[in-house]
Amino acid sequence: MKKIIYIFGVIFLAIIIILNLIFTTYLNSAEETIISLNSASYIIGLIAAGILMVAATKFINDKLYKDEQSKKLKIIRKSLFITVLVIYIAFNVVWTIFVNPPVVADSIHVSNLAQTMYRGNPEEFLPNLTYIGIPLSEYIQAYPQQISLAFIYSLFFRLIQFDVLEILRVLNVIGNLLIVIALYKIGNQLDKKYKTNKVLLLTLILTFISLPMLSTFIYGDIPSVALCLFAVYFMMRYTETKKIRFAVGASIFTMIAYMMRMNSLIFIIATVIYLLLNLINGFMKKELKEKLINVEVIIVYLAFSMVPATLVQNYYLGKYNLDKDERYPSISYFFMGMEESRRGNGWYNEDIAEPALKDPDMAKNEYGNRIKEKLSYFVSNPGYTFNFYVMKIASMWTENTYSAVRSNQDGTDIPIESITGSLTFYQKMLLIITCLCSLIVMIQNRKNLSLDVLFLITIFIGGFAFHVLWEAKSRYIIPYILVLIPVASIYI
Repeated sequence: MKKIIYIFGVIFLAIIIILNLIFTTYLNSAEETIISLNSASYIIGLIAAGILMVAATKFINDKLYKDEQSKKLKIIRKSLFITVLVIYIAFNVVWTIFVNPPVVADSIHVSNLAQTMYRGNPEEFLPNLTYIGIPLSEYIQAYPQQISLAFIYSLFFRLIQFDVLEILRVLNVIGNLLIVIALYKIGNQLDKKYKTNKVLLLTLILTFISLPMLSTFIYGDIPSVALCLFAVYFMMRYTETKKIRFAVGASIFTMIAYMMRMNSLIFIIATVIYLLLNLINGFMKKELKEKLINVEVIIVYLAFSMVPATLVQNYYLGKYNLDKDERYPSISYFFMGMEESRRGNGWYNEDIAEPALKDPDMAKNEYGNRIKEKLSYFVSNPGYTFNFYVMKIASMWTENTYSAVRSNQDGTDIPIESITGSLTFYQKMLLIITCLCSLIVMIQNRKNLSLDVLFLITIFIGGFAFHVLWEAKSRYIIPYILVLIPVASIYI
């Protein structure tokens, strides 16, 4: 299992590095991807800027940590950390206040459902038409995964006794702060076995500008990944200390994350693999009681993480007299992931999505056959297949604003699109640094990779592979970049 994780990790990281050196994807206001080849000067600029950043962070890190016991340096490190964190929070808050795009599409529907739960009046919003031309009641019937997210939002409304939609952006600001803290804690965990460049780690996360930019986007993405990262840290602490409270904490964080974003399932699967690897490691030397406890932790973790979301969904489907069998078929997402569309290879396709929404039974029956036909075509046309998936992967992993500019363009007079070029270059450089450093760390330590590092790489592999098959969108890959940052911070 460890060897498989290593091989796929190396391959996927190399693919991302190569594609980012060759291609750059731009996302226009119609959410269409435009993929272009990078010039030689652009590539040289990326490499030079990346080398300078890594060298500068290493130099500063060596100065700050040359004597870890020095009280003076401890004060300096603490002061710098607090200062940059305050600046980061301030930027999140200022961006959220002054860049105020309208709440639209799925965001408005989930928010209206949360208001319905909070106000207790189903007739206020449920009959309203959604952006796809069906009532909100039919929308949540088709997409019941939105119910658990709306439930969390409604709890937040109850907590603050206030339900203006824009207030939900506060959860994103808090989530971004928690992401920084969680990654820093994970980096400290890796520091117990490897020497890490903490300055590089903080630079990679605090200057990942798309995260604060996306704080205006009301959805479960940011809070759920923050909770998942804390769950990762807590599970690492559990395997280190064998203290059940860490496993309980990880389960609670994952439960809420899964309710807010079903793609958290990738973190759940990776966590189970991590726990199994820890169980197998030194299996014969462990006492029977310890083995049984480890097995019980896996079972309880799975149940506690996933069952509450299903219970909440079923409760509200029953409360609003909705048919749980009219769910939008998941097969549609896989079918979209195999087809070309005006947005890009594997991106959202109205010609597939809308018929499936109107007639789920048709989609379940017909799309399965069409997927088989497409697979047969892929096998018979390897050149087309190779090009299709290269362009699909490139459209996600080389769109280095990660939809942050696109998500903030509407409804504001600020010319946000003017920063697209600079933001793309800078964050492309960050991604190349993150992936290249992670790749070198894996190769250098291939015979001595800790299970904690393999845990993070497993999450990355799961996210990369899943979105090769699933509907594509550049915003979806952000969690799998974040999990690489602590790995990239290990000294090479």
